[in-house]
Amino acid sequence: MRVLDTNGVEYVDRGHNVKRGGIAIKCPWCGNADPSHHMGIALGTGWWGCLRNQNHRGKSPLRLLVRLLGISYQRACDIAGITADYVDPDGFDAVAARIMGRDNLTRVEEVRRDFLHYPKEFIALTRTGRTRRFWDYLIGRGFDEYDIGALGFYYKIMAGTGGDFKDRIILPFYYNKELVAWTGRAITQSKLRYRDLEAEQCLAPPKEMLYNHDCILSGGRILIVVEGPFDAIKIDLYGRALGVRSVALATNSISDQQIYLLEDASFKFKKVLVMMDNASVLGIVDSMRMKERMNQIRNLSFVEVPGGHKDAGELSANEVVTFCKGILK
Repeated sequence: MRVLDTNGVEYVDRGHNVKRGGIAIKCPWCGNADPSHHMGIALGTGWWGCLRNQNHRGKSPLRLLVRLLGISYQRACDIAGITADYVDPDGFDAVAARIMGRDNLTRVEEVRRDFLHYPKEFIALTRTGRTRRFWDYLIGRGFDEYDIGALGFYYKIMAGTGGDFKDRIILPFYYNKELVAWTGRAITQSKLRYRDLEAEQCLAPPKEMLYNHDCILSGGRILIVVEGPFDAIKIDLYGRALGVRSVALATNSISDQQIYLLEDASFKFKKVLVMMDNASVLGIVDSMRMKERMNQIRNLSFVEVPGGHKDAGELSANEVVTFCKGILK
């Protein structure tokens, strides 16, 4: 309550929308659509939830402060007097702890931080030898041959030559420069195009992370959110020089954790654009659901894949550059 008083946030401590031991504020995600005080805050736990929209709820007081006051995550920590040993209940460390079955953890130091390592069957891409077919696959995906080396340098992709990920391009997920998971894209006919590392072996599973997350660390002008890893690579590789970066959801839906990561990322870019695949009527329904789920992210808007392509991965290098220059005007 002290933080709300200091920052001039109106709240009520009694009334129809107020539960015992809590207060209520105007929902910052609903904005002007909230005619009263429909967001309840439990003073004992800091958990919050909107009576109007069940998507507007969470356990992190920091996430609420970021949205409510329009400030950065670090500034929210400063205002709340939170120190480095705090584990944000909606944050990465808490999610990693839950994945590993250690919900009772209370300090960052207690969260298991084992590093993942690639198995010996994962090897670097080369133009000749046993990985030439992986190289050819990437050329078929529209990457210029002289840029394929950059895919290994920037995105740490590898070739799966044996084991469960044989004949798959290995696409790693990094979080703050730490390998937390990977997925493999089949380069031959397969019933399963993408195969994820088993959840119990991940520090955080792909569906809880953003592919190419670490491009967020340095910020930029525009962040483009796409569905697939290759969509993100195509835009990020050819747009990075212009300040356009890209991350992928690795699905056509979005998890709470991914929303949280994008909320934090939105403070490092002037715009966040979502580019879903051009698809069927079902795809349109998915996009509508996405818009509702993501409406709390600042400076967010949706754009279509240019040129009538199915997805961003089908764009050529020149098409990416042209598109990026267009959205920067």
